[in-house]
Amino acid sequence: MPKAADPAAMGKRPGILLFACFRMCCIPYLYSMLELPITVRIPSDEEIDYRPDIDEILFKRRKAKIVEGYTLTLNENPRIPYRFQAMININNSRLWALFQALAATLPDKVSCVYGMYEEESVTTPLLQKQFVLKELEKYREELTQECQLEAGLLFQVKDILIELNISESKYIRYWGAELERFRLLMQSFHLVPVEGLEFIDEYPKIVTPLRELVRTAKAPETVLYYLDQAFHIDRRAPDPFFD
Repeated sequence: MPKAADPAAMGKRPGILLFACFRMCCIPYLYSMLELPITVRIPSDEEIDYRPDIDEILFKRRKAKIVEGYTLTLNENPRIPYRFQAMININNSRLWALFQALAATLPDKVSCVYGMYEEESVTTPLLQKQFVLKELEKYREELTQECQLEAGLLFQVKDILIELNISESKYIRYWGAELERFRLLMQSFHLVPVEGLEFIDEYPKIVTPLRELVRTAKAPETVLYYLDQAFHIDRRAPDPFFD
Protein backbone atom coordinates (compact mmCIF):
# COMPACT_ATOMS: atom_id res chain seq x y z
CA MET A 1 0.00 0.00 0.00
CA PRO A 2 1.60 3.32 -1.01
CA LYS A 3 1.83 6.06 1.58
CA ALA A 4 -0.27 9.16 1.27
CA ALA A 5 1.87 12.06 0.17
CA ASP A 6 2.01 15.23 2.21
CA PRO A 7 0.44 18.14 0.26
CA ALA A 8 3.12 20.68 1.20
CA ALA A 9 5.95 18.32 0.34
CA MET A 10 4.47 17.63 -3.09
CA GLY A 11 4.10 21.32 -3.91
CA LYS A 12 0.42 20.79 -4.70
CA ARG A 13 -2.79 22.07 -3.21
CA PRO A 14 -3.95 20.18 -0.07
CA GLY A 15 -5.59 16.85 -0.68
CA ILE A 16 -3.41 15.48 -3.48
CA LEU A 17 -5.09 12.46 -5.05
CA LEU A 18 -3.48 9.09 -4.59
CA PHE A 19 -4.98 6.06 -6.27
CA ALA A 20 -4.98 3.00 -4.07
CA CYS A 21 -7.16 0.04 -3.18
CA PHE A 22 -10.05 1.03 -0.93
CA ARG A 23 -10.23 -0.21 2.62
CA MET A 24 -11.71 1.23 5.77
CA CYS A 25 -9.55 2.62 8.54
CA CYS A 26 -10.62 3.86 11.95
CA ILE A 27 -9.04 7.04 13.27
CA PRO A 28 -10.28 8.76 16.42
CA TYR A 29 -11.71 12.24 15.76
CA LEU A 30 -13.09 14.78 18.19
CA TYR A 31 -16.02 15.49 15.85
CA SER A 32 -18.44 13.17 14.06
CA MET A 33 -16.80 12.63 10.69
CA LEU A 34 -18.58 13.59 7.49
CA GLU A 35 -19.91 10.69 5.40
CA LEU A 36 -17.43 10.61 2.53
CA PRO A 37 -17.93 9.10 -0.94
CA ILE A 38 -16.88 5.46 -1.15
CA THR A 39 -13.92 6.54 -3.29
CA VAL A 40 -12.29 8.60 -0.53
CA ARG A 41 -10.70 7.54 2.72
CA ILE A 42 -8.41 9.07 5.31
CA PRO A 43 -4.94 7.47 5.36
CA SER A 44 -3.80 5.91 8.60
CA ASP A 45 -0.94 7.53 10.51
CA GLU A 46 1.48 4.97 9.07
CA GLU A 47 0.50 5.79 5.49
CA ILE A 48 1.50 9.46 5.70
CA ASP A 49 5.04 10.24 4.58
CA TYR A 50 7.34 11.34 7.38
CA ARG A 51 8.13 15.02 7.86
CA PRO A 52 9.52 16.91 10.87
CA ASP A 53 6.10 18.28 11.89
CA ILE A 54 4.23 15.00 11.42
CA ASP A 55 3.03 14.91 15.05
CA GLU A 56 1.52 18.38 14.70
CA ILE A 57 -0.23 17.38 11.47
CA LEU A 58 -1.69 14.23 13.03
CA PHE A 59 -2.88 16.16 16.08
CA LYS A 60 -4.52 18.82 13.91
CA ARG A 61 -6.18 16.16 11.77
CA ARG A 62 -7.79 14.50 14.78
CA LYS A 63 -9.29 17.88 15.75
CA ALA A 64 -10.47 18.65 12.21
CA LYS A 65 -14.06 19.88 11.84
CA ILE A 66 -14.85 17.92 8.68
CA VAL A 67 -18.56 17.74 9.49
CA GLU A 68 -21.89 18.67 7.93
CA GLY A 69 -22.40 22.42 7.75
CA TYR A 70 -21.35 25.45 5.75
CA THR A 71 -19.24 28.58 5.70
CA LEU A 72 -20.59 31.89 4.43
CA THR A 73 -18.59 34.84 3.12
CA LEU A 74 -20.26 38.09 2.09
CA ASN A 75 -18.95 39.76 -1.04
CA GLU A 76 -17.38 43.14 -0.34
CA ASN A 77 -16.27 43.82 -3.92
CA PRO A 78 -19.04 45.68 -5.80
CA ARG A 79 -17.36 44.89 -9.12
CA ILE A 80 -18.16 41.18 -8.72
CA PRO A 81 -21.92 40.62 -9.15
CA TYR A 82 -22.68 38.07 -6.44
CA ARG A 83 -23.82 38.75 -2.88
CA PHE A 84 -22.20 35.89 -0.99
CA GLN A 85 -20.17 32.73 -1.34
CA ALA A 86 -20.79 29.48 0.55
CA MET A 87 -18.89 26.22 0.91
CA ILE A 88 -21.03 23.32 2.07
CA ASN A 89 -20.15 19.96 3.59
CA ILE A 90 -22.96 17.42 3.41
CA ASN A 91 -23.03 13.65 3.82
CA ASN A 92 -22.39 12.10 0.43
CA SER A 93 -25.72 10.24 0.39
CA ARG A 94 -27.47 13.66 0.52
CA LEU A 95 -25.19 15.52 -1.90
CA TRP A 96 -27.32 15.16 -5.03
CA ALA A 97 -30.51 16.21 -3.27
CA LEU A 98 -28.81 19.40 -2.08
CA PHE A 99 -27.40 20.05 -5.55
CA GLN A 100 -30.90 19.81 -7.04
CA ALA A 101 -32.36 22.09 -4.37
CA LEU A 102 -29.70 24.74 -4.95
CA ALA A 103 -30.16 24.40 -8.72
CA ALA A 104 -33.73 25.64 -8.20
CA THR A 105 -32.29 29.04 -7.21
CA LEU A 106 -30.86 29.58 -10.69
CA PRO A 107 -32.92 30.96 -13.62
CA ASP A 108 -34.55 28.71 -16.22
CA LYS A 109 -31.59 29.05 -18.58
CA VAL A 110 -28.07 28.24 -17.39
CA SER A 111 -24.68 27.19 -18.65
CA CYS A 112 -23.26 23.84 -17.59
CA VAL A 113 -19.64 23.87 -16.42
CA TYR A 114 -17.91 20.49 -16.25
CA GLY A 115 -14.58 18.78 -16.70
CA MET A 116 -11.73 16.81 -15.19
CA TYR A 117 -10.11 17.94 -11.96
CA GLU A 118 -7.14 20.28 -12.55
CA GLU A 119 -7.95 20.54 -16.25
CA GLU A 120 -9.72 23.34 -18.06
CA SER A 121 -13.50 23.03 -17.75
CA VAL A 122 -16.03 23.37 -20.54
CA THR A 123 -18.71 26.06 -20.24
CA THR A 124 -21.71 25.52 -22.49
CA PRO A 125 -23.88 28.25 -23.99
CA LEU A 126 -27.13 29.02 -22.15
CA LEU A 127 -29.40 25.97 -22.16
CA GLN A 128 -32.71 25.09 -20.56
CA LYS A 129 -31.92 24.25 -16.94
CA GLN A 130 -34.24 21.25 -16.82
CA PHE A 131 -32.52 19.77 -19.87
CA VAL A 132 -29.10 20.25 -18.26
CA LEU A 133 -30.24 18.67 -14.98
CA LYS A 134 -31.77 15.73 -16.86
CA GLU A 135 -28.45 15.06 -18.58
CA LEU A 136 -26.43 15.40 -15.37
CA GLU A 137 -28.85 13.07 -13.57
CA LYS A 138 -27.75 10.25 -15.89
CA TYR A 139 -24.29 10.45 -14.30
CA ARG A 140 -25.36 11.18 -10.74
CA GLU A 141 -23.27 8.33 -9.32
CA GLU A 142 -20.12 9.45 -11.11
CA LEU A 143 -20.59 13.17 -10.40
CA THR A 144 -21.12 12.60 -6.67
CA GLN A 145 -18.40 9.97 -6.13
CA GLU A 146 -15.75 10.06 -8.87
CA CYS A 147 -13.07 12.48 -7.69
CA GLN A 148 -11.72 13.14 -11.17
CA LEU A 149 -14.97 14.87 -12.15
CA GLU A 150 -16.31 18.34 -11.35
CA ALA A 151 -19.60 19.78 -12.60
CA GLY A 152 -22.04 22.57 -11.96
CA LEU A 153 -24.34 25.31 -13.23
CA LEU A 154 -23.63 28.94 -14.04
CA PHE A 155 -25.75 32.00 -14.73
CA GLN A 156 -23.96 35.28 -15.36
CA VAL A 157 -25.07 38.59 -16.79
CA LYS A 158 -23.76 42.09 -16.17
CA ASP A 159 -25.44 42.60 -12.80
CA ILE A 160 -25.72 39.09 -11.36
CA LEU A 161 -23.66 35.94 -10.95
CA ILE A 162 -25.01 32.66 -9.57
CA GLU A 163 -22.85 29.56 -9.68
CA LEU A 164 -23.24 26.07 -8.23
CA ASN A 165 -20.45 23.51 -8.29
CA ILE A 166 -19.74 19.98 -7.05
CA SER A 167 -16.01 19.95 -6.33
CA GLU A 168 -13.64 17.05 -6.93
CA SER A 169 -13.68 16.37 -3.18
CA LYS A 170 -17.50 16.25 -3.29
CA TYR A 171 -18.50 19.27 -1.29
CA ILE A 172 -20.55 22.11 -2.78
CA ARG A 173 -19.42 25.61 -3.67
CA TYR A 174 -22.12 28.22 -4.25
CA TRP A 175 -22.07 31.88 -5.27
CA GLY A 176 -25.50 33.43 -4.82
CA ALA A 177 -27.68 36.53 -4.64
CA GLU A 178 -30.63 35.64 -2.37
CA LEU A 179 -29.13 35.24 1.08
CA GLU A 180 -32.34 34.63 3.03
CA ARG A 181 -33.53 32.05 0.52
CA PHE A 182 -30.19 30.29 0.83
CA ARG A 183 -30.37 30.23 4.63
CA LEU A 184 -33.89 28.80 4.57
CA LEU A 185 -32.78 26.12 2.14
CA MET A 186 -29.87 25.20 4.42
CA GLN A 187 -32.29 24.94 7.35
CA SER A 188 -34.48 22.56 5.36
CA PHE A 189 -31.45 20.24 5.11
CA HIS A 190 -30.61 20.77 8.81
CA LEU A 191 -27.34 22.45 7.84
CA VAL A 192 -25.98 25.27 9.98
CA PRO A 193 -23.00 27.63 9.80
CA VAL A 194 -20.01 26.00 11.50
CA GLU A 195 -17.19 28.16 12.82
CA GLY A 196 -13.84 26.72 11.79
CA LEU A 197 -15.42 24.28 9.32
CA GLU A 198 -12.83 22.33 7.34
CA PHE A 199 -12.95 20.32 4.13
CA ILE A 200 -11.53 16.96 3.17
CA ASP A 201 -9.10 18.42 0.61
CA GLU A 202 -7.31 20.36 3.36
CA TYR A 203 -5.75 17.09 4.52
CA PRO A 204 -4.05 14.10 2.87
CA LYS A 205 -6.56 11.65 1.45
CA ILE A 206 -6.48 8.45 -0.56
CA VAL A 207 -8.76 8.25 -3.57
CA THR A 208 -9.81 5.18 -5.54
CA PRO A 209 -11.27 5.37 -9.06
CA LEU A 210 -15.00 4.67 -8.85
CA ARG A 211 -14.84 1.91 -11.47
CA GLU A 212 -12.58 -0.14 -9.19
CA LEU A 213 -15.39 -0.18 -6.62
CA VAL A 214 -18.50 -0.12 -8.81
CA ARG A 215 -18.07 -2.13 -12.00
CA THR A 216 -21.10 -0.54 -13.66
CA ALA A 217 -19.79 3.01 -13.17
CA LYS A 218 -18.59 4.92 -16.21
CA ALA A 219 -15.04 6.16 -16.57
CA PRO A 220 -14.62 9.94 -16.19
CA GLU A 221 -13.64 10.27 -19.85
CA THR A 222 -16.82 8.44 -20.86
CA VAL A 223 -18.98 10.80 -18.80
CA LEU A 224 -17.34 13.81 -20.45
CA TYR A 225 -17.83 12.27 -23.90
CA TYR A 226 -21.57 11.78 -23.37
CA LEU A 227 -22.01 15.25 -21.87
CA ASP A 228 -20.17 16.72 -24.85
CA GLN A 229 -22.54 14.85 -27.15
CA ALA A 230 -25.63 16.03 -25.27
CA PHE A 231 -24.50 19.67 -25.16
CA HIS A 232 -22.97 19.70 -28.68
CA ILE A 233 -19.47 20.50 -27.45
CA ASP A 234 -16.62 20.00 -29.91
CA ARG A 235 -13.26 19.70 -28.12
CA ARG A 236 -11.24 19.39 -31.31
CA ALA A 237 -8.78 22.19 -31.96
CA PRO A 238 -9.86 24.44 -34.84
CA ASP A 239 -8.08 24.02 -38.15
CA PRO A 240 -5.18 26.47 -38.58
CA PHE A 241 -5.86 29.47 -40.79
CA PHE A 242 -3.20 30.81 -43.12
CA ASP A 243 -3.33 34.05 -45.11
